[in-house]
Amino acid sequence: MLASLVIIPLIGERVIKSYLIAIAATIISLVTSIIFSVAYFGTSIVESFPWIGSAFSLSLIGSNLTLTSAVLVSFVSLMVLLFSVFYMKKEPQERYYTEMSLFIASMLGLVLSGSLLLFYIFWELVGVSSYLLIGFWYKKERAVAAGKKALVMTRIGDVAFLAALAVIFINLNTFSISTILQSLTNLSQPLLLLISSLIIIAALSKSAQFPFYTWLPDAMEGPTPVSALLHSATMVAAGAYLLILLSPLITAAGLDIIITIVGLLTAFLAALLALNNTHFKRILAYSTIESLAFMFMAIGTVNTAGAMFYLITHALFKSLLFFVSGVLAVTLGIQDIYALRSKRLLSSWLSIPAAIGFASLAGLPPFMSFFAHASLTIGFNLYESILFVIIAFLTALFSFRAFFLIFNKRSNQKIEMRFSAAIPIYILASLSAAGGAIVIVFNRVLLNFAYSIDIFTLATIMSTIIGIVIAYELFYLNRIDKLYSIRHITDKLISRISYDSLITDVGNLVVHMGNVVAKFDALMSRFYEGSAYTALFMSSKSRKLENGDTHSYIIAILIGAIAILAVATVFI
Repeated sequence: MLASLVIIPLIGERVIKSYLIAIAATIISLVTSIIFSVAYFGTSIVESFPWIGSAFSLSLIGSNLTLTSAVLVSFVSLMVLLFSVFYMKKEPQERYYTEMSLFIASMLGLVLSGSLLLFYIFWELVGVSSYLLIGFWYKKERAVAAGKKALVMTRIGDVAFLAALAVIFINLNTFSISTILQSLTNLSQPLLLLISSLIIIAALSKSAQFPFYTWLPDAMEGPTPVSALLHSATMVAAGAYLLILLSPLITAAGLDIIITIVGLLTAFLAALLALNNTHFKRILAYSTIESLAFMFMAIGTVNTAGAMFYLITHALFKSLLFFVSGVLAVTLGIQDIYALRSKRLLSSWLSIPAAIGFASLAGLPPFMSFFAHASLTIGFNLYESILFVIIAFLTALFSFRAFFLIFNKRSNQKIEMRFSAAIPIYILASLSAAGGAIVIVFNRVLLNFAYSIDIFTLATIMSTIIGIVIAYELFYLNRIDKLYSIRHITDKLISRISYDSLITDVGNLVVHMGNVVAKFDALMSRFYEGSAYTALFMSSKSRKLENGDTHSYIIAILIGAIAILAVATVFI
């Protein structure tokens, strides 16, 4: 991918299409990742590159976790690039595919890093490339604002991550992930708490968890293929991936419960906000926040294998749903789900892939995500399980609300099928629907995760079905008008959860305070300038007294003595 990053700007469209170069590089990355995954299955290989001494050596690690992640990133990126041929055909090709190559290369470097320093370098590159792609349409004010918001809000986590690196290096003199995890006993409990807290802040910021989640829905201003890649295998998943890598550190600090609580809170809020939104891509954005929260909940219960398996399944069905929204945006120019209801798209070729995607999002059996849900919840206690059942109901409700509104009735209107759009959609739909067969492969070959079908799994299925039935009654049969007053009340309540307006008010207050400080600074500057001018004027006059003439000095002394005597005579 780095070669693609260099070649595209050099030869551009003059020799060969930019998308062909990017796709070829991604295929090479995918094939290489698969070959290494097979060749080094069950082992761990480390390649170190000295940089500014041994302490700052940069290393790449190949293990089941990292190589599986590399396969996932390469595969999803390939699907996104194929879809981009359809979606971005009228956009600047060189710039788009160069930035996408940087994005993909950064995430590949991140998942293969064996050094936290190298991890941080790619972590920052992922942030920069996402900023560029979110604001790709830089002539749109909202796109530019969304890119800035994503950059600024994720900087909070970046600073926390950098601080954690500094503390780790000062105390352990290494950035090697394996060495750090082996040296946890050399760190005191306060240091463990400090490092873990900083790492958690970094992960929450990058993965758009509470209270940092507001930047991700705004990031939907970027092109849809960018949104698909941003939400599936790159950027937002980096925070969860960081916690998976450093899970023993978090456990040693005793902060697992914090991650679980934040995950539960975020999932609940995201489900409510998705239910309150009518923009297709924003609904998907809130569903991503919720899905990432599920991964955090699993990590908090020391179930990193379950979190990783759900990350894989989420990357597949979420990319699928974004592709569906992209086709609708290009062919119809509509993203509002209530406006799409009038198009009667049930008979279109998108309806079945969309149904698979939304069913996967809701965690219905026998889809792959059902097993992922059963895997990530295996360590939940009673209260966490009950809350998950409630969240599952809300997820099914907002998922099938969108599906039943968009694919409402049959009509003669057709959505044109383009090869570059249909191929990735059907591939991802097939993989998402494959379910059990893929579960067996992942369980016995790659991740060795556990899953359980228990009473809470059955309760989750029932709550999901209830959510789908209610969504069918309200939105497919169009009975929502009977509950308008209730909806009006809930809309007001739910809208309060999104504190964008609060952030705006705080921002305006900070700007106002900055203006006041600026005026005070200008006033002080004028005061200092006046003081300096006065001193200069006085010094220019007093210089004449220092002329080296003894006669003048004697006269000055006499005048001063007479003045002192006069004052003494009058007042004393």
